[in-house]
Amino acid sequence: MLFGAVAASVLVLGAAEPVITVDAKADRGPVRELVFGHNVEAADNRGIFTAPLAQPEPRGLEVEFGQGYWDAENSRPAPGVVEIMKTVPFGALRYPGGCLAHNYDWKLTVGPRGKRGSGNWAFGLDEYLETCRALGCEPQIIIPDYAMEMKALPQNAADLVEYLNMPAEKRYPWAMKRAEYGHPEPYGVKYFEIGNETIHGNHGGNPTRRYSPAEYVEYFNSVAAAMKKVDPSILVGTQTVLGGDEWDRVVYEGTAKNADFAIYHSYYPQVDSLEPGPAFRSVMAGNEQMRRRLRGFHRRMKEAGRDMPLGITEFNIRSIAGKKDAYRYSYLAGMQCAELWLDFLQPEANVLMANYWHLLNAMYGVIVTIPGADVPAGYDGKLLEMKAAARFFQTLKSHLGTELAATSQKNVPVFEANASPGVLAAKGDRFIPGDGPFVPLPLNAFRLNNLTMPGMSAEGSNASRSLTVRFRDFRQETYPDFVTVFRPKEIPMGRAWELEVSFEAKFTPAPDSTGSATIGLGMMDIRGWAATHNATAIYGINVAKEWTRFRETLLSLDDTQAMVLTGRVQHVQGAISGTLEIRDLRVAARPAGQCPAYQGLSSFASRSADGKTLWLIVFNRSLDSEIPAKIELEGFRYAAGSAEVLYQDDPGTVKYFEPQKEAVPGSGSSFRWKFKPHSMTAFTLTAGE
Repeated sequence: MLFGAVAASVLVLGAAEPVITVDAKADRGPVRELVFGHNVEAADNRGIFTAPLAQPEPRGLEVEFGQGYWDAENSRPAPGVVEIMKTVPFGALRYPGGCLAHNYDWKLTVGPRGKRGSGNWAFGLDEYLETCRALGCEPQIIIPDYAMEMKALPQNAADLVEYLNMPAEKRYPWAMKRAEYGHPEPYGVKYFEIGNETIHGNHGGNPTRRYSPAEYVEYFNSVAAAMKKVDPSILVGTQTVLGGDEWDRVVYEGTAKNADFAIYHSYYPQVDSLEPGPAFRSVMAGNEQMRRRLRGFHRRMKEAGRDMPLGITEFNIRSIAGKKDAYRYSYLAGMQCAELWLDFLQPEANVLMANYWHLLNAMYGVIVTIPGADVPAGYDGKLLEMKAAARFFQTLKSHLGTELAATSQKNVPVFEANASPGVLAAKGDRFIPGDGPFVPLPLNAFRLNNLTMPGMSAEGSNASRSLTVRFRDFRQETYPDFVTVFRPKEIPMGRAWELEVSFEAKFTPAPDSTGSATIGLGMMDIRGWAATHNATAIYGINVAKEWTRFRETLLSLDDTQAMVLTGRVQHVQGAISGTLEIRDLRVAARPAGQCPAYQGLSSFASRSADGKTLWLIVFNRSLDSEIPAKIELEGFRYAAGSAEVLYQDDPGTVKYFEPQKEAVPGSGSSFRWKFKPHSMTAFTLTAGE
């Protein structure tokens, strides 16, 4: 058989008493505040997501109020927000925010407000840095990738470093500008990312742009060299794409000698189509699999010539549903991200920084001071609402010491989870790699009628493995499916499979085309996005002027019967005309990998500088099982102890809650505890005299 079948696994439960051992004297390094970072979107949103390029001004929420961090009326950090943020870990603030960094030109955000690039740009670079000082956090700045021609970007970035870090002397004209604008002392910014998710291109920019891996290497090396020529002490990050194969290989090899850390963004699993129970199991399995992902990153970097720390500069659950009770605000999302943060702290993860996406307002905000996009008059950052996820971060803040201690576990029960978007199935007691050969599949008939609509026509066939799509004054976003790929009969239902699509393509714009769009292909579960939220896109086709090879894979769900290939036309600005040509279209599949059932408990410990206080945080990762366990302390005897128990009946709830407060029984070097299902328990243990 080309595809090997795997028998269903049986849940394994430990018979002996679970034991968590804490080595309070272990030297695991410091609790690094930089790992507890956040994001702010505070740049021009036009042409990035839904705002059209022709919109007269950027949206005020971002450029005037800094997503709520800035009191524009009084030109100061919003005092209410500054106070709120004291209740959560806050080591860094990343700016100007994700994809809004693509077209960001810092020179348009400094100086007198009336002379900036937009009349409403009140929250510029200096205001951001003032906010960082008020919050007591490190600034972390993204260098734009598409704001201007590539050849102009190195000097723009070098000027930025001069503005930020050099003394106000005549030999540094941009530092003199900084002093002129009221900031005589250098800011001393250390951390920079060279681009943000550059593989996606510049969304709805006109003209549309997207670097190839080789072009990104050229961009990175030229920008990094220019920046470090000004200030050699700064640290710069290079981009990765998990599982990006060719991108990662070329970029690692080409940038490793000049990079200080590698950037990774994690949004998984996608849970919008799941009920709370399966969503919780998927999240817990995914957190355990994150450790494997991080090891894979470091292995691939070593193979490319040099390992380096990771900057996980965006992470959260994947939940984009447009509703008030979306999972991104929920209890289970808070538990997921709290555990991930603690995992990232551990020295074996080799994570330099990690930034939660994102804390305040807008689409993902779990702390609300602005409801929606309209900022009320007299805004000063007053708290309006906290979501359930925020409660986990508040408990982390009050239950972390300055030094990491060590924990180990034995006899812990394990639990299973099905495959979900971005997460392998967790079943049985061993890892089954999904690294076998892809086996070619039949290419079924094209549904050309789905690719025919006003302004779009198509021709081609599965027999020729070619497709031509012509656009004429096309103006709409569309995702038509045009061919079905069925589950190979050799892979039984109940086992996930991986689909590979490869082809050559090029796009030729018409000479009179005035619009722009991101044009490509995609893969999706045949049941659709709303039902499964399992899909992926193949980027870069619309900027391929010559024949270019493309390849992408998608992991199915356990019960996926078939997948479809789709056309993708998005980020449409104006009317597009041109011809998309595809040849040598091929599909192949293989059984997906499978991870072992996941551990029912995870534990993390830290201590105070004087060693007199020990904090222990334990997650019960079982959905519905209470787990009793013995806690054994090595090198520490407690005289008193307390616990905060974070538990809600429904792990999908978004309603803020208060933890249960309990006393730790007795004193000495051990105690027993019953951990509630799907809970986080944070202990504070105080040593005796």
